[in-house]
Amino acid sequence: MAFPRNPAQAFKPESDSSRARTHSNDRTQTSFHIQASKQRTNKLFSFITLSLIFAALLFTGNAKASAVDDLNKRGQGEMSYLFWTLYSAEFYTTPTNSERALKLEYYRSIDSKDLVDATKDQWNKLGYSKNNIQRWLKPLYAMWPNVEEGSTLTIRVAEDNVSRFYFDEQPIGIIQDKQFGEAFLAIWLSENTSEPGLRKQLLGLNK
Repeated sequence: MAFPRNPAQAFKPESDSSRARTHSNDRTQTSFHIQASKQRTNKLFSFITLSLIFAALLFTGNAKASAVDDLNKRGQGEMSYLFWTLYSAEFYTTPTNSERALKLEYYRSIDSKDLVDATKDQWNKLGYSKNNIQRWLKPLYAMWPNVEEGSTLTIRVAEDNVSRFYFDEQPIGIIQDKQFGEAFLAIWLSENTSEPGLRKQLLGLNK
């Protein structure tokens, strides 16, 4: 076995160039770990962002859920005047009729005042007292918006006879008057309605 001529060479301290290479390798490894850490952080951030987007979409979907999704449709029909079809109507109930809902989808643009005035005319024809009519009209004038083609207006009358209105599936107001809901639905469902054909369709009586 060969030995170096100068035994001291076997224990020669590391040269400056060797130390430089070592330091360079250390920096490279440190840089690699930093980049790897950044990649993990970016992936985590991307995952969190996607999760938040998914949650937002899910919330939006739930917010736009129909006010009648948990009810059963009894019937549907359309309201026409002269040569125009004004809206479609759908009537929903629970199996025991403890809750009822009427959903209208408009085919034409109608001013909110005209909608309320038409409601007033129907109540007058059904024989409700002027005092009741005036009491019921007040919140409608304040609550109802103008409707456009494709707009929906829904009333849902709960078991306690509290009425809730929805415009394009978004809640717009509550009427606590216990007599209001029955009177409003009577415009379409009373035997004395001005549209008996539509009434039969809504109640499913012409099947």
